[in-house]
Amino acid sequence: MCKAICGVGAGACNGAINVHWSKGSDISDINAKFGAQHTVTGSLGLIFAAYFAKSVNNISPNILWFLYLSLTALHIFANMMCLRLVAFDYFNTERMTSVVESFLDRIRGGEDSDKIFVEEPITISSQEGLFFGLSGRIPIHMGVSFDSLVRSSQMDNDGIQEAIEDVSHQKYTVVLGSNRSISVAVSEDAETADRTKGYFHALILRKLVESDHSIRNGKALKDAVQEVVAKLWPQFVSSASKAQWDLSKTELSNKGYEISIQS
Repeated sequence: MCKAICGVGAGACNGAINVHWSKGSDISDINAKFGAQHTVTGSLGLIFAAYFAKSVNNISPNILWFLYLSLTALHIFANMMCLRLVAFDYFNTERMTSVVESFLDRIRGGEDSDKIFVEEPITISSQEGLFFGLSGRIPIHMGVSFDSLVRSSQMDNDGIQEAIEDVSHQKYTVVLGSNRSISVAVSEDAETADRTKGYFHALILRKLVESDHSIRNGKALKDAVQEVVAKLWPQFVSSASKAQWDLSKTELSNKGYEISIQS
């Protein structure tokens, strides 16, 4: 069962990596080469495994477990080093969080936002975490349902109307919940740039709330964050494009809901 689960995960990851490598080429050509390499390495592995099994036939169980654990650790380490070589040039949740927070920290440090060059994909690739875990940060829930958005922030009728207007005009809305979580609802008509901007908006809101825990949700907070987003978003897009980030594609983690507004 564990091997089957690993096979599904590996297949999904290999698909994304092959698509990334196939830019300017044919995906079928990349898949064919991958299959050929897998056949060669599998054959060599089979030969080595047979020789290894024969060699360790008479050794003690303790030494056998030591060899097994050592080879397993080597296998995991080799895979980690291989993943570090893959520099995806589009944002997922972690990559965008790292780039945006570095961008905001440099502005806070006094740098001119028009002259900031964000980290390139190859730099972020060496920093991106390979394991999932709890960060202890204010959570950002992307692509929530409208019902969840209203309940988490305890909106009144005026707040609901404002959220509907935001989704209609800017294709997303960002709300700070009563439990200090941040929810982002997106329109079904939202394009990639709108979704990316929505997450950018949420990151700025989180940065502001984490720097001052006395901040509470309200119109003043919303207007202040909206003003910052309007100023920094074009500059961030320009800086990210110069760093060779592809903003036409994102893989932001989300709940999968899209808002449809009917008149």
